[in-house]
Amino acid sequence: MRLSTALSTVAILFASKTLAMSWEEADKKARKWCEDLTNEEKIAIVTGRENMTGVCVGSIDPIERKGFKGLCLQDGPAGVRFANGTATSWQAAINTAATFDRTLLYKVGEAQGNEFYQRGINVALAPAMNIQRAPAAGRIWESYGEDPFLAGQYGIQFIKGMQSKGVIATAKHYIGNDQENNRGASSSNIPEQALWEVYMEPFYRAVNDASVDSIMAAYNAVNGTYSVQNKRLLTDYLKDKLGFQGFVMSDWWAIYDVEKSFGAGMDMNMPGGKYWGPNYIGNSFWGEHIQECIDKDIFPQERLDDAVLRIIRSLYKAEQMEDYPEVNLYVETNTKENAALNRKVGADSNVLLKNEDGILPIKKANKIKKIAVIGKDSMPTKFCSDLGCADGTLPLGWGSGTTDFRYIVDPLSAITKRAKKEDIEVVSYGKDDAKGGAEAAKDADLAIVFVQADSGEEYVTVEGNKGDRQNLDLWHDGNELIDAVASANKNTIVVIHAPGPVNVPFLDKVKGIVFAGMPGQESGNAITDVLFGDVNPSGHLPYTWAPREDYPTDVKYDAALPGGGEEKTQYDYDEGLFVGYRWFDKKGIEPTFAFGYGLSYTTFEYSDLKVEMKEDGLHVSVTVTNTGSVAGAAVPMIFLSFPDVVKDYPSRLFKGFDKMMLEAGESKTSKILIDNHDLSYFDVELMEFVKPAEGEYTVFAGSNARDLPLKVVVSANVDKAEETGEAGEAGENNNESDDEEAIGEIPENDDVIEADEDSNDEEAASEAAEATEEEASNKTEKHTTEVKKPVKTRTIKTRTIRKCPEGLIAYILIIPLKYKTEKEDCKIDIN
Repeated sequence: MRLSTALSTVAILFASKTLAMSWEEADKKARKWCEDLTNEEKIAIVTGRENMTGVCVGSIDPIERKGFKGLCLQDGPAGVRFANGTATSWQAAINTAATFDRTLLYKVGEAQGNEFYQRGINVALAPAMNIQRAPAAGRIWESYGEDPFLAGQYGIQFIKGMQSKGVIATAKHYIGNDQENNRGASSSNIPEQALWEVYMEPFYRAVNDASVDSIMAAYNAVNGTYSVQNKRLLTDYLKDKLGFQGFVMSDWWAIYDVEKSFGAGMDMNMPGGKYWGPNYIGNSFWGEHIQECIDKDIFPQERLDDAVLRIIRSLYKAEQMEDYPEVNLYVETNTKENAALNRKVGADSNVLLKNEDGILPIKKANKIKKIAVIGKDSMPTKFCSDLGCADGTLPLGWGSGTTDFRYIVDPLSAITKRAKKEDIEVVSYGKDDAKGGAEAAKDADLAIVFVQADSGEEYVTVEGNKGDRQNLDLWHDGNELIDAVASANKNTIVVIHAPGPVNVPFLDKVKGIVFAGMPGQESGNAITDVLFGDVNPSGHLPYTWAPREDYPTDVKYDAALPGGGEEKTQYDYDEGLFVGYRWFDKKGIEPTFAFGYGLSYTTFEYSDLKVEMKEDGLHVSVTVTNTGSVAGAAVPMIFLSFPDVVKDYPSRLFKGFDKMMLEAGESKTSKILIDNHDLSYFDVELMEFVKPAEGEYTVFAGSNARDLPLKVVVSANVDKAEETGEAGEAGENNNESDDEEAIGEIPENDDVIEADEDSNDEEAASEAAEATEEEASNKTEKHTTEVKKPVKTRTIKTRTIRKCPEGLIAYILIIPLKYKTEKEDCKIDIN
């Protein structure tokens, strides 16, 4: 199958590096290269050397006799860390997610990949692919939001873009590092079904659809066992079940032993030392202790051989073993093209939350002659180490995921410059004092209040927030500032820079709200483009926005514990599959703003929803019409309800989207393929993904999780659909959403089993089937977008159950050959 997408494109010119080497070809070369390595050399390849005291945050020593230059690993995902302003300071990943634009995801990955490549950095520590369970979690801005399908789709594009430039991408943090408090001494206790369907799903897509070269194991434990010591997660699931061919590195100083971590399947210890600091250079839990363990038969020689092979195989696949640039972090790559792309993504990621009376965009024709720009968040940023401060406009959160900024375009400067073109006067008050803000606003035709909240990584504490936010309130008395300004000026607009949801007690007091997130170096230009209508806002929330108490879970604020110890903070994932909008649907809670919510300066109408079940998945088409007076980009979203045979599941699951630019009055049809993986759920007894073969899926289409006006039902049975020529189509009675249902969620894995729980034919015919796989690709068409996702190739047989005891439902399962076919309860014939 092929993933194709027609989306808005941004012209960026880079020298292309074509990467055609497959894992198989890379494996052959790597095996030959490794043949004469000594164990001492092998151990040097898997053990970090400089302990983050050298040029790169992570490094592997060279082997001169082999011509091996060693490795340089460097932080992302917002750009190259520690580049002293020579690299672009990109937007946060959560901003890129808000664009709902696959092409932009690819372009950002490609542009970042070029910046890492030009510096001779072998491994980029990006993307982050964790799930937003709790809005107060510190690093939510580094990932793609609350939905596993969306995170997986975004990861595919970013990884493909980055690896197209010859750089190894790193999907992180595997797995369950969804909060910062005691991350190195905590256990994420995740039910098996949720583990596969929610938290492993983005990594599944990274491995199977994007062919990611590297994965970073997380600090935390999962179900009591630290990720770096968890053989079940590292070897049984990731390497064996998902078929991951690359290497697994640790997060920095996450390893506290050699026997459990190396034995469990870790391949690289980063940055090498036991603990932080120069005193631990060469003093590792690994190093020579690996050889000691081999000599004592704690783990076999083959474990070391495999770890080295995985690293070298990944380097060959990335074509880094020859002619790779020398390491130089200060190569100039902060180009005009990159700035333009950052500005484009920043503008497209702005989410218009409220626009009463069409207060936006700003136009002199609307009698706007004077604007008041208010708040410290509108002012130039004060720079500090790892952005561990919040002084001035907020471009990113804090921690290892940020960058060294050369500049930040502040909102006041950008608005002032743009207003001159309209002959509009701008006055400003660059403080967060309520009284001063009201005074500045009272004589203006329009007041724009800039406010903020911040979060980041646990090792930095900012204004009492140790990574995770203490609360969801705006910082620096932002609510009081807004109240005062809104009382003084009836035309008040609020712009919010924050990692995620904040409390909005002012919602009914202001006319406009724009959520700008964390836009990077072009921040001011990006928001100005939208405020003045040069860009029609098309951002949508990649998470649910609600009061803190309405979410199913939260972070904790336990006292600090030593990392890697037996005592752990316990994070119980009791919500299971019901993350984000799924929980709100289940409980009937109305959020402040739904998942996928985002307004435009125009309006859109959805119609003509059609679906058809085929062998390769569910084919969906929907027509979108721009019913407004200006051009704008629409994001049709597809949600599914599962057949009744799937029990205790979310009532609807997000499973498809597109982005299309429409002129006023124009209509386009989007075509989306939901593959068999996304039509499946994880069966914890079979330990496989199962695609229902009977019952009906309900397909919903609309603009967000709470605005799904179109609905159509389609049979899950492909044969029935083909026999009757069945193709569901939305009609007059389908323009409303279902009431809440307990319907199954859509899991995702390479081994898809078709389960028909209603069939009781004693003589069901047996047949062999073969699934095909094509690499995902992007294709631009003028009017139509087709989204198709690959399913891993498997040879499968039909298993027929006969002569079963009374009361046991007979069924047909299509099962991969590697699984057992015996069943104690009844006779089974395999045809």
